[in-house]
Amino acid sequence: MRFDLADLGEQVEAFLQRWPGAVADRRAQVFRGGPGARLRVPLLAPRVQPGERLRDYLGRLPGPDERSVLLLLRAGAMAVGYWDGDDLMHHKAVRRYVVRGHGKAQSLHAKTKGRSRYGARLRLQNWKLLLAETNERLVDYWQEYGAPERTFVAAPVRVLADLAAAEPAPPWGDPANVQRVPMHVHRPDHQELLRVRSWLARGRLELPADGTGRRV
Repeated sequence: MRFDLADLGEQVEAFLQRWPGAVADRRAQVFRGGPGARLRVPLLAPRVQPGERLRDYLGRLPGPDERSVLLLLRAGAMAVGYWDGDDLMHHKAVRRYVVRGHGKAQSLHAKTKGRSRYGARLRLQNWKLLLAETNERLVDYWQEYGAPERTFVAAPVRVLADLAAAEPAPPWGDPANVQRVPMHVHRPDHQELLRVRSWLARGRLELPADGTGRRV
């Protein structure tokens, strides 16, 4: 069962009543109450600590409003937004021609076949421009609105490596300050940015089934 961030306190209290010994797993993603009983808090909620007791977590709710950045980055497209609490302060989406006809990003193709035709050079140049524009936008956010408490990124690992190596560098410093978005993301644009942001604000409750297969 999915629930919204606004209902987190109520869901935690109800879960705690049934499983007062519930604790977070070592990955700090899920509170386990018993066999089949799991409470996954929204990623936009206050961070869970590994091994934290659910009772202690409840005492930290609702937590202060936080500033957050969400970045979606794929070959040829970027969408990014800066939120102060629930208020979207600014957003931007960019597309560039960096994908070959069969869908392979030029940065990857160049590493595998190394061709230097004009179209290939143009795609590679556009990819570098997109990375630079992405980091410039992030730097502007950090300077104009301040460093956010939370930064979420949805991008393939190799794309994140390219972004980290670009000039200017991303402003978040230690990569440990960035939370990966564990969901499938479509081609970045403004609507996809809002969809992913909405997903970050939703948690999941899993309950054990009784002998009839019904959740109890």
